[in-house]
Amino acid sequence: MGKKEEYIYAGIPTFMGGDFIEESEIYKYDIIFLGIPCDYGASYRLGAKYAPRKLREYSFWDRIYGQTLYDLDTKKILKTNKFKIADLGDVFVDPTHPDKNQEAIKNKTYAIAKKSFPLICGGDHSVTYGSFIGVLKAMNEEYPDYEIGIIHFDAHLDVEKDYLNMPNVWHGNVFRRLIENRYLKGENLYTIGPRGLVEEEWFKYIQKEGINLYTSNDVKLRNIETIMNEILDKNKNKKIKFYITFDIDSIDSSYIFGTGTPQINGLNPFDCDKALQFMKNFDICGFDIVELNPTLDNSYNSFIIACELIYHFLAIGLRR
Repeated sequence: MGKKEEYIYAGIPTFMGGDFIEESEIYKYDIIFLGIPCDYGASYRLGAKYAPRKLREYSFWDRIYGQTLYDLDTKKILKTNKFKIADLGDVFVDPTHPDKNQEAIKNKTYAIAKKSFPLICGGDHSVTYGSFIGVLKAMNEEYPDYEIGIIHFDAHLDVEKDYLNMPNVWHGNVFRRLIENRYLKGENLYTIGPRGLVEEEWFKYIQKEGINLYTSNDVKLRNIETIMNEILDKNKNKKIKFYITFDIDSIDSSYIFGTGTPQINGLNPFDCDKALQFMKNFDICGFDIVELNPTLDNSYNSFIIACELIYHFLAIGLRR
C-alpha cells in the first residue's frame, strides 16, 4: 500500500511531502532537497537562516508524479515530470566558522550531485559558493569534457570585494570569489535581473571578466524568452551544463517583501516562471534559491511565489 497523503496542515513538513532520508539513501531518489540555514554572509537585514524551514512548510501541497495538467496561461496540455523527491535535512551551520561551513556545504552538495539532483535552499547568497563547488566537483568527475556555467537571477551583481566584517565569501562577492578562485569562467556566468545604480568598478569587473549581463530593463524590453534563447545560442557549440542560482530579490520589491535587500524595477514573477520552465532546453545540474527571509513578510507571500516557481521548474523545466 502506498504512502497516504496528509492534509497540508498536518504531518512533518518535509519538502513537497517527500521522505526524510539519510545521506546513504540519496541514490534512491531523483531530487534531493537540502537546507542551508545561515545569514552571517548578509550585509543588511538578517533572517534568511529561517527560510529552509518555512519553504518546506509552503511546499507541502505540491507533488510531481507525472500528472497531466492544462496550462491556463498557454492553453496547452502538459504532462509533468515524475520524480521521487526526498529531504536530506539541513547542513549543520556554525555561525562563527564560515569557511568550515563552506566546506560542509561543498561536501553535502557533492554527495547529492554524484547520485541525484541537488535542490538547495539558503540562507543568504554566500551559500552558492560551496554549493556550486560541490556540484562542479561531481560533474567534473562524471562529465570531464563538459564546462559548468551558472545562470544567475538577481537584483545585484554580487561581484564586490571585501566589506566591513563580512566573511571571506559573503553575499555581495560570491561570483567574484568563484571566478578569482578559478571555479568559474566569467564567460560562463549569465546574470539576469540587476538594476539601479552600482559602483562603476563593479561594472568594469563585469566587462573585464566577460560576464554576460541582462538587466531587468533588458528583460522588459527584449522579452525573457528572447534572452533565454540567446543564452542557448551562445552555447550551441559547447558541451556545457548549468547550475541555476535564483536570488528571490531578482523579483520586484512590490511582489517580494520577504528578502533582505529588495529593489524596485525588478523582474515580475511571470517572467521568472517562464524562464524556469524554459530550462527544459538546457542541461541543468543543480539549483539553489536564496535570500528568502520570513521575518520580513508576515503574509509569507514571498514563499508562496518561491514555491510556485520551484514547482514549475521541477514539474516542467527540469530535463532528467
